[in-house]
Amino acid sequence: MSFLNPVLWTALIPLLALPLVIHLLNKGFPRRFPFPSIELIKATLAQRSRVDRWRHWILLLLRMLFLGLLLLAFLLPIIKRFNADPAAAGQRHVLIVLDHSLSMEHRGDGPTSRERAEHEATKLIESLDPEDGVNVLLMDAVPTTCFVDFSQDHTEARRFLDHVPPGFSKADVNQANAFVARLVAKENSRTEIYYLSDFQRKNWANADFTALSPSAKLFFVDVGPVHRDNHAVLEARPAQAEILAGDTVPLEVTIGNFSDRPFDDRVTVTVDGRFSFNQDISIAPWSQSKTIVPVAVGGPGIHQCEVRLPADALEADDHYRLTLSVRQKQEILVVSDGTDDVHGSAYFLKTALNPFENEAGSLLPRIVSSGELTGARLAGVHQVFLTQVNHLGPDASAAVAKFMFDGGGVVYFLDGTADAENVSDLETAIGPNKMPMRLAQKKTAARTGTGAQQVARGDFHSRYLKLFQGTARQNLGLLEFYDYYQAAATGNGNVLLAYADDSPAMAELHHGLGTMLLMNFSVDEFSSNLSRQRMFPAWMHELVKALSADEPPPASYIVGEPLHADIWKKDLVEATLADPAGAAVTTVREPDGERYHVTFRPTQLGFYTVGKPRPAYAFAVNASPDESDLRPVDPDVLPKEFAGNHEAHFVAGADDFDALAHGRPLFHWFVIGAIGFLLLETGFQFFLRRKQA
Repeated sequence: MSFLNPVLWTALIPLLALPLVIHLLNKGFPRRFPFPSIELIKATLAQRSRVDRWRHWILLLLRMLFLGLLLLAFLLPIIKRFNADPAAAGQRHVLIVLDHSLSMEHRGDGPTSRERAEHEATKLIESLDPEDGVNVLLMDAVPTTCFVDFSQDHTEARRFLDHVPPGFSKADVNQANAFVARLVAKENSRTEIYYLSDFQRKNWANADFTALSPSAKLFFVDVGPVHRDNHAVLEARPAQAEILAGDTVPLEVTIGNFSDRPFDDRVTVTVDGRFSFNQDISIAPWSQSKTIVPVAVGGPGIHQCEVRLPADALEADDHYRLTLSVRQKQEILVVSDGTDDVHGSAYFLKTALNPFENEAGSLLPRIVSSGELTGARLAGVHQVFLTQVNHLGPDASAAVAKFMFDGGGVVYFLDGTADAENVSDLETAIGPNKMPMRLAQKKTAARTGTGAQQVARGDFHSRYLKLFQGTARQNLGLLEFYDYYQAAATGNGNVLLAYADDSPAMAELHHGLGTMLLMNFSVDEFSSNLSRQRMFPAWMHELVKALSADEPPPASYIVGEPLHADIWKKDLVEATLADPAGAAVTTVREPDGERYHVTFRPTQLGFYTVGKPRPAYAFAVNASPDESDLRPVDPDVLPKEFAGNHEAHFVAGADDFDALAHGRPLFHWFVIGAIGFLLLETGFQFFLRRKQA
C-alpha cells in the first residue's frame, strides 16, 4: 500500500495527539456529583468497577484510532496493481500495439476482435492524465504508427483508432517489437507497452521481446472471441504446370476445418465470374483435406478463378483467388520412320494426342521423319515423341540433346531396330553416365514363348504416373507388352516402372532444363495392348503437361508481401495497374528493355489488374493461410516464458487501466473504519451510562 498525498503526514500527524490532550485536560477538572446521596453512592460503586477504571484509556484508544483512520483517508491510500507506482514522479509514456491481422476480423461473439481492441484502447487513453504521452502502433505486415513520437494529443490518438480499417495481412510480432524498441529507446521516463490482440498461436508462437528495453513494462490485453470456430480455403492451385486452350484442369483445393464439429458442405469454383463448378466436401474436426474440382478454362489468356465456401464468422478466408494462364494450342512433333497407317505407332500417338475431328483439341501433333530432326525444326516446339525411328546419327542426337538442355521434353518409345545405337549416341551428346538403363537383347512374346510381359512395380509418387495413383493403379494390370528390350538399370536417373524380370519399363533422365522419358515398350497394336486402353489418350496428355519446362507465373500472392512482376511497357502506357476497388496503384518500376520490373505491396484481397475489360495481366491476392487457425497461445506461457526479463502482465478493462494509472483507492475503507470506531465509542459511552444507572 502507498499514499498519493504523503506530504500531509507532517501536517496531520500532530492531530493523533488530540485525544490525549483532551483526556489530560478532562482529568484535571473537578467533578460534580449529583444529589441526593443515593445517586452519589451509585456513582461511587460504578467507579470502583474494572470497566470504569479503564474507561479513560479505552475512550482514548478509540478516539486515537478514529483520528488515525481519518488521517490515513486524507492521505489517499492506494493498493499498487501490477507493480505500477502511480505516485512515481514523471509522465507516463504509453504505447498501444494493436494487432491488425486477419484473425482480428473474426466475429465469433458479435463485434470483431479488432473492434473490441479499439474499444479497449480508447478506455486506456481515457485513463491517462493530460501530461502523459501516447502513441498507437498497428502490428501489420508493415508496422504503422499514429505519431512519429509520443504525443499528448489524446484526441488525435482516439480519432486514429476510430478510423483503423479492417486488417487482412499476417501480423509480424518480431518486426513490430523491433519498431517498438527504436521508438521507446530515447524515453527515460516510465514506458508501458500494451499489446491488444487475440494472441493467435501462429502469429505469437515465435514472439521475441529481447529487443525491448528491460525497464519497459509489458501488458497483454486479450480481445479474442470465446467462440473461435472457423473454416477456410487454405490453398488452390492447378494440378498441371501447363494449361492449354480447351483443357479441363483439375484444381487442387485445400480446405481447413478449425472447429470441434465436422464440416459438410460444398465448395464452388467460379471462372471469370461466369462459369461455376461445384464439389461436395466432408472434413473431420480440426483437420485439413484436399479435393479435386475439374474446371473447364476455355480459350487462351488470363482467367480469374475464385474458390468459395459458405460464409462464416471470418468471411475473408472463405474466398481464395487465383489466375489461370491458358496458352494457345501446342504443336507436338511425333518423329517416326515406321508406317503411318492405322496400325502404326505414329498413328496411335497422333490420335491419342488429338482425338478430335478437325484438330479441335489443344495439342497439334505433327508426324515427321527422323531426317527432319534438326535444331531449326525443334525450335518451335516444346515436346517431341520418338517411336520406331531409324539410326539418328550424331547430328540428330546433338540436336535432341540441345533441345533438352534448353527445356524441351522428349518421350522416346524404345520400339525401333536401332534404339540401342541411338541411346548410346544420345548419351555421348548429353554426357557420360546419364542414361538410366542399358539395352540388351530385344524380346518378343512370340519368339520367347513366355507370353506377354506386365509391369510388376513402379514409383507411383512420380508426376508422370499420377493417372495410376490410388485405386487407378489396377489399370496397369490390364497392360500387356509383347515386345520390349531386356535392360538393366544403371543407377543414373530414375526408374519409374519395371517388369517382373527387373528390366526397366519406364525411366527418366534430366539434362539442363529438360527431361527425357525412356519407354521400354511400344504403342503399336501388334506390340502391346496399350493403344486399346481407354486411359491411353489421358496418359499421353498427362506426359505432355508434366514435361513442360515453362514456369507459369504464380497463381496467387499473399496480401502484405511484396509482389514482383514483369509487364510490357506498352501495356502500362495503355492502362494502369488497378487494385480490386479500381483505384490506381503506385508501383516501383525498373526498365528492362521493352519490359518493366514492377514491384508493389498489395493491401487488399482480390484481383489487381492491368487493362479492361479483359485484363492483360491479373494478380490474385489472398490472405495468409496461417491466419485461419484461431486457437490462441497459452495465456500463462506468454508473460512467463516469452517476455523474458521484462515485467509482463495480462490486464483487461477500464478498472485495470485506472488501477495502473492511479492504483486501487482505499480511502473510503478508512473513512468507513473511522465511522465504525466512532460508533463503537458511542456504544461504549451508552454502555457506561446504563451501568451507572
